[in-house]
Amino acid sequence: MPRIIDHEFRKQEILEKSRDVFEKHGYRNTNLLEIAKNCNIGRTTIYQYFKNKDEIFYEILSNSLKEINSQIESIRQDNKLKFKEKIKEIIYRLTTNEKNTNTFVLLLEVWIVLKRENNKTLDKIKYYIRNIKDTLTDIIDDAIEAKEIKVIDSKILAVNIYTLIETFALERTSYELDTKKKIESIHLLIDSLGI
Repeated sequence: MPRIIDHEFRKQEILEKSRDVFEKHGYRNTNLLEIAKNCNIGRTTIYQYFKNKDEIFYEILSNSLKEINSQIESIRQDNKLKFKEKIKEIIYRLTTNEKNTNTFVLLLEVWIVLKRENNKTLDKIKYYIRNIKDTLTDIIDDAIEAKEIKVIDSKILAVNIYTLIETFALERTSYELDTKKKIESIHLLIDSLGI
């Protein structure tokens, strides 16, 4: 009797196990054979779900970036929090959660690799990053309108906050600095944005 396979479940399983391989070996050093081994399936089985490594990687990153944007949006919608508290909470969540940190590290690596290769996957990833920056911009615009912070170019500040989060995530991988102390120093910067 043939086994019944839940294709959506198998696809998600491949994505989860592929993420482990990408995090361990990086984008460039990961190949479909490594992914297949980690999934305990044949390489040809992967082709039933994905065209190539880029498609797997894109889906992993796009899912992660959607989740990150969802986290940021939920903080934005929390009316109990003022602007500074929202930004602090965003930075805390995105830089202390290992999955989020690994997403930013993978993004930085692939950004450099794909930029040189003029790969279409990079354009797709940029879309999700733009969404995150747009949500940060909306939070800043809300704060300016509520007179919680000085009038400032919200897009530039959003890019700076995003870059700070990326850098923090990359630095976290070295484990040289105390995360708590780094967050405290970032809070000091955020507090200086007031009126």
